[in-house]
Amino acid sequence: MGDNIFTGIKYSRVYEQIVDQIRELIQEGKILPGDRLPGERELSTLLGCSRTSLREALRVLEAEGVVIAKPGGGRYVQHVDQRLVMEYSFDPVDLMKTTSIIYFLEVREMIEPNIAALACERATEEDILKMERALLKVEAERKDFNEKLVRDSMFHLALAEATQNFVLVTTLETNLNMLQQIRMKTLLSPERLERSNAEHRAIFNAVKNRKPKEASEAMAAHLQRLRERILNNL
Repeated sequence: MGDNIFTGIKYSRVYEQIVDQIRELIQEGKILPGDRLPGERELSTLLGCSRTSLREALRVLEAEGVVIAKPGGGRYVQHVDQRLVMEYSFDPVDLMKTTSIIYFLEVREMIEPNIAALACERATEEDILKMERALLKVEAERKDFNEKLVRDSMFHLALAEATQNFVLVTTLETNLNMLQQIRMKTLLSPERLERSNAEHRAIFNAVKNRKPKEASEAMAAHLQRLRERILNNL
């Protein structure tokens, strides 16, 4: 990429500015599809921001499909028409009016039982530990409901990562990101999330014991209860 084309970050909500800057650089052709982004340490130095803020921004860009993390390390700009990715946005109010949240749930119902089954076959010991850590974090969070919701998603993502299929991970991450944007937390209760913990445990135990049918059925049941709860609220 030659000389430093990045600009130092100066204001609040740093990660949003990083996202905007990288989008603009792509639109201007200064970063091209297929280009590898600098490593986190180098990029945080070029931007003049913390690695925490940078990681938040990269998570957003990955969820939107603008950037992809490849196995073996490195993040790359996707080989897609970035204008379509960046100009296509969802209006949260409109989504709630049309109950399009159900469409996102349908996608999860189609892929997550299969993710759970595949994880039984491919999960490494490290993956198992990561899933368990995610569960423990959800169970430990007692006060902050919003944080609990975010950590709840961490388990689903850890499960997807155990498939070793980055396409499944990106698909699920995008779905979860959009559900959070349309304020799914307003449709859930602390009681439902507590029940969700037990359902996650059932899924985890099936994966840990390498029982794909049991894991798939436990995930399907978990998502069905989620759908029922949301439909009742809508």
